[in-house]
Amino acid sequence: MRAFVFALILSGGAARADIPAGNWEMTLTTSIEGMPGAMAPVTQVRCLTREDAQDPSRLVGSAPGCEFSNKQDTGSEISFDVVCSGQVSMGGRGVMRYTAQSVEGSLDLTANASGQRIVTRSQLSGRRLGECKP
Repeated sequence: MRAFVFALILSGGAARADIPAGNWEMTLTTSIEGMPGAMAPVTQVRCLTREDAQDPSRLVGSAPGCEFSNKQDTGSEISFDVVCSGQVSMGGRGVMRYTAQSVEGSLDLTANASGQRIVTRSQLSGRRLGECKP
């Protein structure tokens, strides 16, 4: 699920973001409405190649069955809507703010699973650590 959320946030942000290649540390925190406390944050350090920087979803795989719409890029912020179909249908809105050295994003999703409504909020923060080591 967390890799899927990473993919959704980063795929939505792949519209035109000028995110430079390099070594990046990304942290994801997800909370589920009605459950006390957030899940433990997950932090990953990854080397983002030039190809990955042009399509960051390559880092975490794709978001199969998901359609992105209403993508808007102001040059420092990207927002998008997403609808996913599959075993669990879901939809929501994401926002990603970025600079050459940092990225912050959030994704609010509502899903229907076995007749139950599930509302999640995921927050992503990242920072560029420098060049990738060979």
